Amino acid sequence: MKHAGLVCLVVAAALVAGSATAGPERISYPDGYSSEFLRYLDVDRPDRKIKRYFYVNRASLESAVPGAPLPSGTVLIMEDRAVEMEGDSPKRDVAGRFIATDEITNVFVMEKQPGWGATYVSEKRNGDWDYAWFAADGSLKHSDPARYEGCFSCHQSRSERDYTFTFFKYLLD
Repeated sequence: MKHAGLVCLVVAAALVAGSATAGPERISYPDGYSSEFLRYLDVDRPDRKIKRYFYVNRASLESAVPGAPLPSGTVLIMEDRAVEMEGDSPKRDVAGRFIATDEITNVFVMEKQPGWGATYVSEKRNGDWDYAWFAADGSLKHSDPARYEGCFSCHQSRSERDYTFTFFKYLLD
């Protein structure tokens, strides 16, 4: 009987540990984000010849307080789109901005959930944020945690903005 109790305890501990595993697999592709989330910023990237659209889930937008850490459950998206080209140069509209096509090349998702940061070593931790990189069809492009090292190291430079670049500033402005 003691042995059965110990087995149950070990199995329960393994299940809890498995659910706390860090990495992109714990982030779900946010279907419908382009219509359900708020697009709050567009950025032309001449170095990559793309246009980036930035989105936030509406619940977080409505409960976020300028200057304060973003609420748990915040989902931020950075979507890369191909742009119309004229030879080797991106085509521009009358305002001088790139003209995006309907072709989505990458969907990067940054999500904040309670306790997620605890699954990372302190040198890597970005609060309770985690990252995932998806294809336009919603499939995970990379599951190897090493592919996300750049996300963590770059966003650590924005710890005073809850590890975000654009949305925290958007709220302040």
